[in-house]
Amino acid sequence: MRGAAEGQQKHGQQKHIETMPLFSTMDRNGRMTMLRPGRRIGRAAPLLPWLLTAAALWALTGSVPFGTLLGLAPTPAISIFLGHPVTVSVAVVLLLVAIGATGGVYSRAVEQFGQTRVAGLFATLAIAGGLVTGAGVLLLWTLTSNPSRPFDLEAIATSPTIPPELGAIVGAGFALMAAIVLLQLPGSIAHARRRQADIERLRLEGSSFAGTLTAVNFTNSWLFNFPMFTVEVSYIVDDAPLVVSAHMRTSADRVPVVGSRILVLTDVRGTIHMELDLSNGAVFEPDVTKYAAPDY
Repeated sequence: MRGAAEGQQKHGQQKHIETMPLFSTMDRNGRMTMLRPGRRIGRAAPLLPWLLTAAALWALTGSVPFGTLLGLAPTPAISIFLGHPVTVSVAVVLLLVAIGATGGVYSRAVEQFGQTRVAGLFATLAIAGGLVTGAGVLLLWTLTSNPSRPFDLEAIATSPTIPPELGAIVGAGFALMAAIVLLQLPGSIAHARRRQADIERLRLEGSSFAGTLTAVNFTNSWLFNFPMFTVEVSYIVDDAPLVVSAHMRTSADRVPVVGSRILVLTDVRGTIHMELDLSNGAVFEPDVTKYAAPDY
């Protein structure tokens, strides 16, 4: 299984490298969008099983700290059970599995929507949604097991033990996070799908021009470990030279040098999509450490 996992990771890294550099004339950072040749516009439905699985794992993992450290254990016996070394060990294993499953949600969201922002929202929803679900179940169980006990936030300061109100406050924080993500996700998905639809349309119906990379300016910023640039590309339309500016994200070992050939796709609407023309033998910056992200 380990060998298969390592192979899958290397395969994913290779596919990711092939998409670099990524250009956008309209977006920057995590909103820059790609669509691999031959792929359809992304859909959320294939991600739901992975999202629900990851959320369930986070709910199970979170039940241990919520029950033992944040006062949400319904009974003393359950508190002892959740704090038992065996239970804690199982929770640690589940945590590792949950992290892996969340990484799977992220990578599959990137594959679907070609955008790290959407992928980050899906991963955050898996974590926050799972934790708030686990906290909510424990809180409801706690309140129903002792209905005579009032729910009073002042108990956080006055109770000699950890009251369930503390766990409720922490759970509310995750609920707020999940709600914010749910509000942002539809618009972000729609944005990514529009960008992918533009790319698909330009590849099928747009006008293609041979461009040349004339300027590469490093912004001295990184998205994760990927350096960010502003670039200029010149191309000729009806004997008239045009220059278009764009943002570029790439890996430190795939920074194209000035003079590289760029494929420029455009239409009558003025929508522009650019891709590095690999058929002409792309040349990259030979010093792979020049734009590498610093180690802190």
